[in-house]
Amino acid sequence: MSNRWLYLALPPFLLVAVAFMLVQLFMELDEDSVDRKAAERLTLYRQTILGEYQKYRYLPYMIARDPRATSALGLGQPSESANRFLQEMAENSGVDLLYVMNAEGTTLASSNWQEDLSLVGRNYGFRPYFSAAIEGEEGRFFAIGATSDEPGLFLARPTPVSGKPVGVAVVKVDMGPLEEAWAEGGETVFASDDNGVIFLSSQPYWRYRTLTALPQAVRQMIEATRQYAGRELSPVSDSLDQERQQLVIDGKNYRHNSADVGLLGWTLHFLVPVEETRKSVLPIWAATISLCLVYAVIVLVLRGRRLRKASALLRQESAGLKELNTRLVEEIQERRRVEKELLEAQRGLARSSRLAAVGEMSAAVVHELSQPLAALRMFVAGTRKFLEKGDTETASENLDEIDSLQMRMASLTQELKRFARPGESRIEKIDLTESVRTAEKIVRPRFEETGCLLKLDLPPDPLEAETAPLRIEQILVNLLRNGADATAGEEAGEVKLHAERQGTELVLAISDNGPGIPEDLKERIFDPFFSTKTSSGGMGLGLAISMRLAEDLGGSLSVRANTPKGAVFELRLLALSGEKASERASNSAGDRASGTRTEREPEAAE
Repeated sequence: MSNRWLYLALPPFLLVAVAFMLVQLFMELDEDSVDRKAAERLTLYRQTILGEYQKYRYLPYMIARDPRATSALGLGQPSESANRFLQEMAENSGVDLLYVMNAEGTTLASSNWQEDLSLVGRNYGFRPYFSAAIEGEEGRFFAIGATSDEPGLFLARPTPVSGKPVGVAVVKVDMGPLEEAWAEGGETVFASDDNGVIFLSSQPYWRYRTLTALPQAVRQMIEATRQYAGRELSPVSDSLDQERQQLVIDGKNYRHNSADVGLLGWTLHFLVPVEETRKSVLPIWAATISLCLVYAVIVLVLRGRRLRKASALLRQESAGLKELNTRLVEEIQERRRVEKELLEAQRGLARSSRLAAVGEMSAAVVHELSQPLAALRMFVAGTRKFLEKGDTETASENLDEIDSLQMRMASLTQELKRFARPGESRIEKIDLTESVRTAEKIVRPRFEETGCLLKLDLPPDPLEAETAPLRIEQILVNLLRNGADATAGEEAGEVKLHAERQGTELVLAISDNGPGIPEDLKERIFDPFFSTKTSSGGMGLGLAISMRLAEDLGGSLSVRANTPKGAVFELRLLALSGEKASERASNSAGDRASGTRTEREPEAAE
């Protein structure tokens, strides 16, 4: 008898054991899913921060070079003209503050010189960004303003930009809009500095608190630089388990993921409630209990049927019909529950897909338009100054450049739409050498900034092809800019563009002598959001866009190792056939002889 009950209890015991193993497995799968989502969101937030930093990074460098801003340093005292110039530059660029300090850290000119909390005459030599800039380096520091009591990111450059510094140009960027965007997103995300102090957060009451208790030496250093203006800096976490990625705040347990922000030395943190990593536990146990109950019901029914063998056939049939009806109702209810869960899962997947699509397109727009926008702002500011001086000729030239930039930005916007819907680009007969020179003009400032050398090796004969010129320029700009970034840290950095015709193909090879691409990463280098620029803030979209554009144009884009070091990106396109080229030359000659212009000529002149 005892063995019989043991055999009856064995199936439920096995079900519970299997359920326990499934719970452990699905908990790991849920945690992996949450971690993947966190990694994607952290990458997007990181690129947003670096994009805001890169947008204003060059402004203090330009202020340090402009004598209108640094004239007060030569006078050794505040200058109204310098104040007005900085005020106008701050209004045009959208930054919070612009100011210039002498070698002792005293502010001689500021964009808020007319306000009650003017910085003119105040000394900020105790700030780390001043110490770094006066030593000839780029200063970066997030702090609460010592005068305004408003937080911001301070960027500083020495002036003059070469030689012994005699002063420092500083830009203060308000990061408040970025923090508000985090809060509106509905996710729990915050940024901490290298000391573990939270200074940006989607939860306002976590701001200026710490992940763990700060050592006394760190507190003294923060107080000496007046970084957080005497805030309490108390710990926000009740418990922090790095190994298990667990963080407890205000009694609530979170799954904790983090990522470094690269250049700025910050750390981004993304929190997800632990309940979301255990969504599969309840259904598994519910199903196990249901199966155990069904099994128990079956055992009891079978036992009852065995005890009622002597009963009439009608009662047996009635019991069988009743049992079947019960099981059918249970199955219908279970099917409805599963269908409801499946519908909810499908809706969640659709929302995630839409968010991923919006994130990718937003990153692409930032990637392609940030540099033209920065150039456009500077041209506008320069034009106003030239108009004030009466130099209309130079102002007219600036307006031509502005018009060219806005036309290019409009075209780039259209191209980004075509990136999502390929096959809509206008195909023209062009000379690729002209596209190369146009791309070289766009990236030339980047090469001047990094100090790298750009060499063009173009054939004397035209490289004619039927393709989309703007897409070719986008590909070349991305590849040349990547080459400049790769060779920026080299002692004799050099990027070379070699163009030639090989049979029926036109080959443009962009080579550099940078660190190159590891063999295990070559298969992933063209994936969206994958980047090897851990220190320069690359978004990982340029090569993905370039690959897709090349394929849309019927060409190809590949990468190989350079000799003795570096990488070579090779763009291959179909060349214009000899028959088509001869026909085009004859048509052009006939048009010139008859005193008419081809349809392409006005575009080239334009």
